[in-house]
Amino acid sequence: MTWRSAINNRLRRVTLPLVFSVLVLALIGRTSSIVDSRDNWPLPGTSLGLPVSYVAMSPISRLLDALSLLSIPQTIWLFVGVTLVVIGTTIATRGRSTRRLAVRVAVGIGLVIGAVAILESSVIFIPRPMANLRVEDSETLRIDFHSHTNASKDANQRFTPEDNREWHRAGGFDVAYISDHVRFAGAADAMKKNPAKAGDSLTVLSAVEGRYHKILSTVMLRLVQADTAVLDGKGHLHEGTTSIGTTPVTIVAIPNGNIDSVTAESLDSLPHFVGMELVDAAPRGLGQLDREENKIRRIASDRHLMLVSSSNNHGWGRTVAAWNLMTIPGWRSLRPDSLAVLIEQPFRTQQTNAVTIVKRLRPRNHGLSLPFTLPVMLYQTIGSLTFVERGVWLLWIWAIALAQPLLKRTKVA
Repeated sequence: MTWRSAINNRLRRVTLPLVFSVLVLALIGRTSSIVDSRDNWPLPGTSLGLPVSYVAMSPISRLLDALSLLSIPQTIWLFVGVTLVVIGTTIATRGRSTRRLAVRVAVGIGLVIGAVAILESSVIFIPRPMANLRVEDSETLRIDFHSHTNASKDANQRFTPEDNREWHRAGGFDVAYISDHVRFAGAADAMKKNPAKAGDSLTVLSAVEGRYHKILSTVMLRLVQADTAVLDGKGHLHEGTTSIGTTPVTIVAIPNGNIDSVTAESLDSLPHFVGMELVDAAPRGLGQLDREENKIRRIASDRHLMLVSSSNNHGWGRTVAAWNLMTIPGWRSLRPDSLAVLIEQPFRTQQTNAVTIVKRLRPRNHGLSLPFTLPVMLYQTIGSLTFVERGVWLLWIWAIALAQPLLKRTKVA
């Protein structure tokens, strides 16, 4: 090997690390990790909290979070984009043999499929540190209006009520509603560990996910086991006296194929909708947000419904897509049941600006723009890194680059 060949080989080895390093340094401060859902700009007084363990493995943490925040069509197009990059790179570095090229392309596609399986399994199953939301105002509480436990048949059957509590604590929530499908045991078990004062720890409140017109999913707040008398087996609400002595606060849930059913009739008769999900963290829910945000906002505005977000967490994954912020003076000293009444008050009086949705930054492309999922995700992920994370990314990039020649030498030896 001549000295020119040796130099060229070394340059090829550092080309990719150099490109990634330039991106990490060039995209400083380009985007924010969290934004206000109303204008997609950072909300003053809020920040993304990152545990030390999250930062130490930031390239993996950020990648798994980014994958968790994609809709189903975006996920498909992301890996189509990765496959095209692999094929293009293989062709650009091809040798003289056509057969070798075909084998290399096949191997590349196989590696992408394997990577997809590993990454998706990691998103769903692997325990890992969670990013959370920090708020400066002590009178502001962070709420999740819709989550599940293993009491729901379609949830992870290992996801216990205590797991639900841990997930919400790690995600930076103050209040979490457990809304299993016409079941109350999960919420009842989790509520046994509620603090005497709401500000001392996570407060869990009971709810139920039911139905309206067979298709439209609903979340009814504060219903408990005693309310099965006013619910049928599918969760339709009927006339009768509830445990709270009044009609429950009912929120339209997404993903939903029948949001046009939110008519004046559904406001005047049971279940008396007063809220509607804008952000639902299920992949199908995120897809509906991308396609129909304007429609959801229009229906909510026309019907004076409070827009909220929900994790719709069924026990899979470790990423929070959005938080609901509500300001209630003195909430930290209140009993959980008293706090629940105050949370419902703005819904009942149609104070539609009482909840602010803060959401994680994610691609919003859909339809014809889906092929751009990969570059948009990379831009947002790298552009939203903190300064400390950028240092961690550079360490990872060059550690991997330097480790490759050593691994090759070890194999040869």
